[in-house]
Amino acid sequence: MKPRSLLITLALLLFGAVSTVSAEEIVVIGGVKYTIHDVARGETLYSLSKRYGVKVDDIVSANSVLVDGLKAGQRIKIPVPTSAEPTPKSLQHKVIKGETLYSLSRRHGLTVEELREANPHIKKGLKAGQIITIPQKVVAEQPKPTAPATPITPAKPQPSVAAEQSAPQPQPAQVAEEKSATEEQSSAESNPATVEQVAFRALKHGERAEVALLLPLGSEQQPSQNYLDLYRGFLIGLDSVRIAGHSVNLNLYNTAHDYNRVAEIVASGALDKANLVVGPVYEDELIPVVTALQGKNTPIVSPLANLTQTTSGAVFQMSPSPKSKYEKIRPLFDGSKRVVVISTDNTDKEFESEVLALLGDTPYIEHKYIYEHPSVIEKREKEREAARAEGLIVDDTPSPSDMSPLLKGEEESVFVITANNEVEVDRILAAIASANIALTARSLRVVPFVIFGNNRWNRYRNIDRSILFANNVTMLSTYHAHRSEARIRDFDRRFVEEFGSLPSLYAYRGYDAAVIFVKALYGDIESGLEGAHYLPLLSPYTFEVESESGLHINSNWVKVNYNSNYTITIE
Repeated sequence: MKPRSLLITLALLLFGAVSTVSAEEIVVIGGVKYTIHDVARGETLYSLSKRYGVKVDDIVSANSVLVDGLKAGQRIKIPVPTSAEPTPKSLQHKVIKGETLYSLSRRHGLTVEELREANPHIKKGLKAGQIITIPQKVVAEQPKPTAPATPITPAKPQPSVAAEQSAPQPQPAQVAEEKSATEEQSSAESNPATVEQVAFRALKHGERAEVALLLPLGSEQQPSQNYLDLYRGFLIGLDSVRIAGHSVNLNLYNTAHDYNRVAEIVASGALDKANLVVGPVYEDELIPVVTALQGKNTPIVSPLANLTQTTSGAVFQMSPSPKSKYEKIRPLFDGSKRVVVISTDNTDKEFESEVLALLGDTPYIEHKYIYEHPSVIEKREKEREAARAEGLIVDDTPSPSDMSPLLKGEEESVFVITANNEVEVDRILAAIASANIALTARSLRVVPFVIFGNNRWNRYRNIDRSILFANNVTMLSTYHAHRSEARIRDFDRRFVEEFGSLPSLYAYRGYDAAVIFVKALYGDIESGLEGAHYLPLLSPYTFEVESESGLHINSNWVKVNYNSNYTITIE
């Protein structure tokens, strides 16, 4: 069966098996009642305010996650008008193995601290069998499991994806979707005092690999294009495995971003015979999988998340570790260069704190950028010229939007822009490029400089990419794929020809997961992939064991250099 017809068959099976059950949840937090709402595609703060009869400002105030805007898939709190409040009831919950305070808080729309306050007896963490209180929760309609745990299995034991494809430049941005959590694990099994490494067993050549892929593919009404892309990329990767002479049986499970669905899949024993498990992509849903497969020596791959609460020698994290994020750019901040931190009224506090921690005791210059329209600058200059003509003393302080003073001198410089606003970032980059051109035209020396950029800039859609080259921008990225490279062009061509759409970064990560880990089942898995370097497409992977958690974590961040000769170099 051709891969495209295979995918369509799977999609029909998948989406036909999914039904949705609407449920309205009311929680009481700090004496205030809220409706818990899962944001759907196309919804806006205005439409939600009209639907629930509350002000937009009240919704924003109740949800700190909305500082970056409303996004599909978010779970937010809507203040309940006093005229429509059901009577709240406390729920008693019996803890099952694998559950954590974090996973329960996610499921019930609460915070970890709210659960702790309601249950003072769990200060040392949860244990299986404990009875805990879910604070003041009312459930209008309890959701039911939406699909059986039966896997969706490709029609052939060896998924053939001999296709060729062509796609857009993905944004090499962080795709980890997990929030950090500090609570203890649910039991000694899921958080042992000492994490032992797993003795993985390699398959013999000719032995069929059983692979389980767990993705939140959504429903027929709301399919997840990103995770469908990851699955498609995984299929293309499996074709490379097949060409190498290996046989693979792939079982696909739709987790629907539902903890209960994952628990159901685990309880069915469907994963017990797998030689490799890839997913789930969310950490709280990963925990029951890890708990169930401990002792079976099964490698488990987290393709996207930055894991903060998982401890297991069986787990591989493909997203690079935050601990190794700045290793490749430390020479920029070792004191041998002048560092200028350019800020605005809208500062990315997280990025700023990371840079300041990187600087340590190294001195740096602060520059506050304030935008002025060219007409304002022109008017002021005319006034100054008139004052000079009259022999008056003139204040020649340059405009706060003029970057020329920063570019004059001899010392090699690093500029760090901490603005947290696409418009301001674009204006600062343009101002630096303009000052560079103006000084050069007047035969004035411009200091050698680079701009260390925030990798969140890759999410911006309206910045002219050519300005990154003009400013010698250097950025760190969790992933890099450039359309001009032969490997990416080949993958893009295969993807488009087979699936009729353009691949995203998720497709590339899916390909990498299959090529690295399914091939490793026939050799490298026995060493835990330690000491080996992998480069399936353009992003490198080097897995190192973290002593505290036992996890095998990718330590390779990609340093992307936009050079003034309009080339990109990767480190």
